[in-house]
Amino acid sequence: MNTPVSDTTPPAEAPAKPAKPTLVARFKNLLLDYGPLALVMNFVILGLFMVGFYAAIQLGFQPESTGEKAGSWMAAYAAAQLAKPVRFAAVFVLTPLVARIPPVARFIERNKHRWNF
Repeated sequence: MNTPVSDTTPPAEAPAKPAKPTLVARFKNLLLDYGPLALVMNFVILGLFMVGFYAAIQLGFQPESTGEKAGSWMAAYAAAQLAKPVRFAAVFVLTPLVARIPPVARFIERNKHRWNF
């Protein structure tokens, strides 16, 4: 009677996948590709988020003093920071689209050699 011979070689390990880059690393790559446009888009979207959150907070209650309005802006800023992954997603999607606008594309092409991030 023949007994099957077992294979004693260890199974080959699958090649490790490269780690997914962090948001900060992806933003740095976006800066290298689009320069100041990426920064402008980031701050414009941050401003839109803050104004939107401020308006939503204001619709919820009526502030009676300047201190309460300042508190509303701080709450809007905190909410905008909590929405950072969504903001960055918008920046990653919208920046290349805005860069296709002909005057913006010409600006990026003429000045690409000037920024060294």
